[in-house]
Amino acid sequence: MEKSTEDFINTSPLAKRVKLKGRVILERMMMSPADIAEIRAQKRYVIPKKKAVCELEVGGQVIATGKIVKKHGEYYFKVK
Repeated sequence: MEKSTEDFINTSPLAKRVKLKGRVILERMMMSPADIAEIRAQKRYVIPKKKAVCELEVGGQVIATGKIVKKHGEYYFKVK
């Protein structure tokens, strides 16, 4: 009987050891060092509404687009 991909991921010792670096790209744009310093000082960045589409990047490849949503006081990446 053939295993499903989910079965493989959940039961394989090899699959459990695979780790990929991931990150959420809020907005692709050019910023000056002063702009970056201001964001760092404020510890907050507001995504403009017209550019509210973000990207989920894993292993250097964009694998999904979506947006950041707040649910029960926590922030999540919601895939479109």
